[in-house]
Amino acid sequence: MGWISSKQLEANRRNAGKAGVKTEEGKRRSRLNARKHGIFASALTERDEKELRPLYEEFAADLEPRNTVEEAIVEKLALTYLRLQRCARAEAEYHRETWYADQKRLQQERPGPPTYFRSASFRKVAELIRRYDTSLTNQFFRLLHELERMKRMSGGDRVPAPVTADVSVSGG
Repeated sequence: MGWISSKQLEANRRNAGKAGVKTEEGKRRSRLNARKHGIFASALTERDEKELRPLYEEFAADLEPRNTVEEAIVEKLALTYLRLQRCARAEAEYHRETWYADQKRLQQERPGPPTYFRSASFRKVAELIRRYDTSLTNQFFRLLHELERMKRMSGGDRVPAPVTADVSVSGG
């Protein structure tokens, strides 16, 4: 590699200040370019990334992560929120399919009250969806609280360590 003259070095420095993104919106978007870590570098499907990237951008705009750790928390928040949305869609789809199946049965056999709420499979699926939703909601708020705690600490606040308790209750 050769040496450059001081005149060329000074020209390079001047020109460097002219390039790049100028607006805050552009800077926020360009932060995602060439990610080497995090969710966008992991094994997401193309559909996942198409759904997740806009969510992440909205969350990042609202929460303004200031470093890699905060960005990782915001990525995880966006992914958790995407999973919550999918959980709600799956629940709605299950109810719709079950309701239509019950309506067909009633039309073919005998009139009467709907039965799908009483079936064992309905109860199992409803319980699974409820547990999944509860777990994701708890994860979402833990991440949000941790991000808030980190921001307050970096702002100089004395913030106590979080106290958490995971409680599982199973019926018998």
